[in-house]
Amino acid sequence: MNAVKSFFKEISETWKSCWSVKYFKIHFLFSFILFAAVIHFSCLFLSIWETRIGISIIDPLLSRLTPRDFSVQIFSIVHSSMLITLVLFLATPKKFLKGLQAYAILLFFRTLFIYILPLEAPHGMIFLQDPITAFFLNSVNVVTKDLFFSGHISAMCLFLYFTDNKVWKTYLMIATPMLALLILWQHVHYTIDVVAAPFFAFICCKFIDVVNERWEFGLDNIQSEQLELSRNEL
Repeated sequence: MNAVKSFFKEISETWKSCWSVKYFKIHFLFSFILFAAVIHFSCLFLSIWETRIGISIIDPLLSRLTPRDFSVQIFSIVHSSMLITLVLFLATPKKFLKGLQAYAILLFFRTLFIYILPLEAPHGMIFLQDPITAFFLNSVNVVTKDLFFSGHISAMCLFLYFTDNKVWKTYLMIATPMLALLILWQHVHYTIDVVAAPFFAFICCKFIDVVNERWEFGLDNIQSEQLELSRNEL
């Protein structure tokens, strides 16, 4: 218990220290505005996805798997992974913001691809009963056509990309393919949805990494120039 209190106390002190820096506040506000804007953008398209006629794909792998309901297992893996990763990211504010930005960009591209590539639900799909998703998307009874690419797998890959903890990274490397198998077995996604997800996750994470490196490089230059000006004034 003392170790847990010490851990969260350290997180609190780290955030207080970062919050005292002006540019961190700007970075923080930008990240949350971006995230909120993309969430709003994505929700606007929910009703459109479900009413459109999409393409049905012949999937040789799914045809070999008799659909079974693994909603509990999928739900447990995804949300427990998200919760623990969130706690780990909170310990490093910059990483937390990068993860938030990467997820926003990932969600934007996922929304875009679902719109330009309408697909019908896989044959034999068993609807994924996710109570958290149902709570936030209560305006839509059933969402079955948000297919290309898999949001669950891409999110797990995002967690894996930004995680430094070796034990947790090993867990994610095991849990992600297990999750992919369960999703396919339940016929929630086509194989291509799952296979493409890591690629898009990597591109979005790498993009955010590069942008943040340039942002920090720019801030270092500004701070160096300000320091030089202060010295000259003296």
